[in-house]
Parts: sequence; structure tokens; C-alpha cells
Amino acid sequence: MLLLSYVNADGPKYYITSEGHNFIRFVVAFLFVSRVTMALDRFNEARGHLGKLYQESRELVQYVCSMTAKYQDEKSKEYRAELTYRSMLFLRTAVGILDYETTHTPNWKVPELNGVELDYVLNNMLFHPQNKHYAMLKPCEYEENLRVPILIGLLLRKSIVEHATRLPKPLEIQAELQLCSSVDACISAYTGLRKFKSTPVPFPLIQMARTFLFLYLFTVPLIFVKDKSSVYAHCFAIFLMTYGFMGLEVIAIALDNPFGDDPIDFKSLAMAHTAFEDTYLTVMDIDGQEWADFLRYRMNDNLTERLNTEQSWLLARKDRFADLMMGNTVYKRESEAALAQSLLQDEQQVRLAREAAENKKKKQGRFHFKNPRKSPRSSNL
Repeated sequence: MLLLSYVNADGPKYYITSEGHNFIRFVVAFLFVSRVTMALDRFNEARGHLGKLYQESRELVQYVCSMTAKYQDEKSKEYRAELTYRSMLFLRTAVGILDYETTHTPNWKVPELNGVELDYVLNNMLFHPQNKHYAMLKPCEYEENLRVPILIGLLLRKSIVEHATRLPKPLEIQAELQLCSSVDACISAYTGLRKFKSTPVPFPLIQMARTFLFLYLFTVPLIFVKDKSSVYAHCFAIFLMTYGFMGLEVIAIALDNPFGDDPIDFKSLAMAHTAFEDTYLTVMDIDGQEWADFLRYRMNDNLTERLNTEQSWLLARKDRFADLMMGNTVYKRESEAALAQSLLQDEQQVRLAREAAENKKKKQGRFHFKNPRKSPRSSNL
């Protein structure tokens, strides 16, 4: 604007009338509103599918535990442990799809997948030598990664229909249908997320909207050339328009893909960890701490290591609970000024608690799960 004012100091030479600029204004309004609306719709769609996935994974565990809680024999506990582990595994592998572009870790390499479930997944992938002749396209890691949650969903359905032979008394038909419907909802939510990831934003529409937006913003100063008001007022008005339009464009770009490590992206893995914590508490209420620790071991290799969610953005650091292995000690923060010192004391207490827990297990012969396929009391899972 200042350059135009200098060039047109002797009289208006380069300018655009407001009537000619009005036509571009209507085109920009239509394209830009469509662009932002599309980004918000995609964001809400992803949020809905992700929320449904978390909800149904929790409900599946609660349904299984509540419907079979009256059976307290070892086989029934193994059956519940298998179903709950596979439900958590389905959620973990579904989240692994969303974070693959950031972590570049395929689902068959995540530490939570182990035991017979890992063997089943590896034996049913297209890169397995016995399955290569079924591939209609050249297999790639990304496509194989998308197949893992589907295989885990099949294992979930197999476990559900085995209730007739693994429980003292088969479930009612309505109960079996309820469990199957929860799995169906999980698969549906995962399919929606997969569709979201595999359907890109229409590039021609984005390109056209951005082109007209830049054209509109760069020609706005030409309208003020013949205006006799203050040049500084013109500069301020142009700054506000540019800041508003370009800010909305940047927000739309960020909303197009809400999965990743950006500050406004969904913390999908952290939210999945909170669902795992709910599962551990549910299992502990029905089957006791021993089986909850068994599930926690399969989902987290070290029993004495705190879960990531205890230091995640979802949980406040002022009222933080240690693990059951650390005696349920509550860590309280008295003030923000003492935060740094209290965190240092926390780390020291945690280290001492871990050492004490290890020594106690060595002295009392507490169980260690060497094989994740085996339950704490039985050799079959």
C-alpha cells in the first residue's frame, strides 16, 4: 500500500474500482466458505468415528465382564481376559493406523501385539510366503497395516462365539447379539476412520479457492488508491483482512488432517491409554488385581513402569496416582511455585518404589509372566 501511494503520488495511475472488485468478492466468498466448511466437516467426521471407537471398546469390556461375572472359575476368567485383551488390541491397532504417518511403526511391530494374536496376524498377511499368490496388487506396508485391525476384529468375533464351550453355561442369545453388535460398531468406526484416511481433500477445489483468495488479497490495495482518507488507515484495514483470510486458510489446512503431532491434532494414543486404564479397573473389580496385572503386562511389558497416561496431557499433575505396584500413593501439588521441587521428589520416590517392588517380588516369589500367551494360573489363553 505504501508503494502504491508513492507511485501514485502525482495522481491515480494504477487502481481498481470497487465495482470491479465486487465480482471477485462473491467468487471468493463462495469458494472460501466451501473450503472452511469442508475442513470442519472432515474434522467433525473424524472426531465422531474416533469417539465411537473409544465408547464401543469400553462398552464391549463392560458387557463381557457384567454378563459373565457370576462365573468365577479359571476358564471363565481366561475367557474374559482373552476378550478384554483383544478388545484393547483392536483399539490399539486402530489408533496405530492414525499415527502411522508420524511414527512409521506398523501394527505388527507394536509391543502390545504379542502371543497367539501376533502369530495369527503374521500368518494372515499378504507378505507371508503362503499368501503371496492371493495378492491382486503389489503389497505395501501401508495397506498391510490397514489389514491388522480387521484380523483382530475377526479374532474378537471368534472369541465371542466360543462362549458355548468355554463358559460353564452358554450366554443367552440376546447377550451374544449384544457383544457382536459392539464389535460391529467398533468395526464400523474403524471403517469410517479408514475411509477418512484414504479419501483426500479435493485438490482442484482447494487450488481454485486459494488462487482466488490470493488474487483478492493482493488486489485490495488497488481499491484504496483513489480514496482520500489516511494511508495508515488503509494499511491497517488491509492488514486485518489479510490476517483474517490467511488465518482461516491456515486453520482449514490444519483441520484437513487432525491426526499427527501438531498441537491441535487429536491425541488419539493418549485417549486410548485412558480406555485401557478403564479396562484394567473393570477387570480388577470382577476378577481381582492378579488378572488386571496380567492384562497390563500384555499391554505394557514392565509391571513396575507407570503407564504413559499418568504423565499425559489428559491427566492433571496435581492429583496423580502411582501404580498399584507403588502402594496407591497420592502425589499432591500445593502450589505452582513448588512444582519443580515436587516433581524431583516424585521421581526419587518412584525410583525407590520400583526398587522396593522388585525386591519384594524376589523375596516373596511373586509371579513373572515369561510367556504372554499364558495366564497367571493356567497355561492356555
